[in-house]
Amino acid sequence: MDTELAQWLGTLGVGGVLAAFMFHFYRKDVRQYTELWKGQSELLVGVVKEVSGHIARNTEVLQSVDRRLDKLECLDKPREGC
Repeated sequence: MDTELAQWLGTLGVGGVLAAFMFHFYRKDVRQYTELWKGQSELLVGVVKEVSGHIARNTEVLQSVDRRLDKLECLDKPREGC
């Protein structure tokens, strides 16, 4: 803290000094909280990407199984359109 700021805070009185300290610690807490959530959001984005990949793969597998079941149906019970 430079001397000019300290002198200015001194002119505000006890209430002004207390308000300045409260503001300083509030800003510090908000900054820490923001940094915490930045890290958490990066983890969340990674999980969403991973889950999206698994969902896409499961969709491909289910479509493949569905096609195979259709072929088996055609072999068991021949009908039009098989």
